[in-house]
Parts: sequence; C-alpha cells; structure tokens
Amino acid sequence: MVRNPGPQISDEKRAHILEAALDVFVANGYVGTSTDQLAAAAAMSKQTIYRAFGDKEGVFAALIRAECDRIHDPFGPLVERMREVETAEEAVRMLAELFARSIMAPRVQRLRRLVIAEGARFPELGRLYWERGFVRMLNSVASCIAELDRRELLSVPAPDLAAQHLAGMLLWIPSNRMMFTGAKRQPSTAELTKVIGAGTAAFLRAYARAS
Repeated sequence: MVRNPGPQISDEKRAHILEAALDVFVANGYVGTSTDQLAAAAAMSKQTIYRAFGDKEGVFAALIRAECDRIHDPFGPLVERMREVETAEEAVRMLAELFARSIMAPRVQRLRRLVIAEGARFPELGRLYWERGFVRMLNSVASCIAELDRRELLSVPAPDLAAQHLAGMLLWIPSNRMMFTGAKRQPSTAELTKVIGAGTAAFLRAYARAS
C-alpha cells in the first residue's frame, strides 16, 4: 500500500532521488531494495522519501513513470527523410542504425531489465513502458517503411509486420544477451555495426521490389 505523500519536495530533489533509485533497483531488484537503501543512495532521509513518494512502491512507480515521460521517439522526423532518400539501402540503413543504437543504449537496457523483472508485480507500469517506448517507436518505423513502399523503393504489404521483422533482426541477440545474462558490457562498436549491416541486408532482400 502506497502511503499518501505529504508536502512535495523540489523537482531537483525529486529527480535526484529517482536517479539514485534506478541504480539501487537495478542492482537489487524491487524485493531486495529497502527504503533505507534508497535514502542512502540519494543521501536523503527516509522521511524525505516518504514525504515525496509515500513508500518504496511509490518510488518505483514514480521512477518508471518519469522514465516513460522522458522517452523520445527519434523516428517521427524520419518520415520526412524517407520522402527524400535516393535508395532503399540508404533509408533502411538509416532506420537500422538509429533503432539499434537507441535500444542498445546502456540506460535503456537497464530500464528494460528492471521493467521486465518486475512486470508481474507492476503490470500497469510494464504496459506503460511498452506502449510509450517500444510500440511508439515501432509505429514510427512502420510509417517510414510505408513511405518507402509508397515510393516503390521497397515492396511492403504490411509495414507494421515489417517493422517488427527489422527490430527482431537487429535486437534478438544483442538485447536478449543483456536481458538474460545481466551483462554490463555493451556490444562493441564493431559488433553492433556487424549486426546492423547484416540486418539491413536481410531486410532489403526480404522486401526488395521485383524488377
């Protein structure tokens, strides 16, 4: 049960507590985290934590909601770019580079592990992160792909499904490796470049327009 928060603290202090809480929750999980640990990590008193968020559950919920509010969809502006690119290879490579490097960013991977680990305990937060983040990005990628189909640079009968195919080819191994192993080491630049290149080539072969 979340306690009713009292008078609010400053936005700066609130942001500081949530930033520190991310490290604690990722390291210990929700169950393994205590309010004492959250207070110590933020160098704040427990009373301040209670006043701002109510309790540990309130901190966790505020953290995930704040991260959802911060999510930026980098693909929306690319729809316009898709109207100008000269080749399908240039367009798909652009989408693949941005998608892979956005999702594989260290902070994003840490949040994904945390949300997945606590999905059964906080399903509404899991849905919120999924819809605000991955689904929104996939929809924008699908819009970009639909524009390439409209221009007859590719042949894509189902852009939504094609966006899922592209995401799977790019992220299946590097992202799942981090999800399952908790590896802190990001794929090297060379590794990610290889995955992006192979995924781009496979996507182009799958959706090439017949000559």
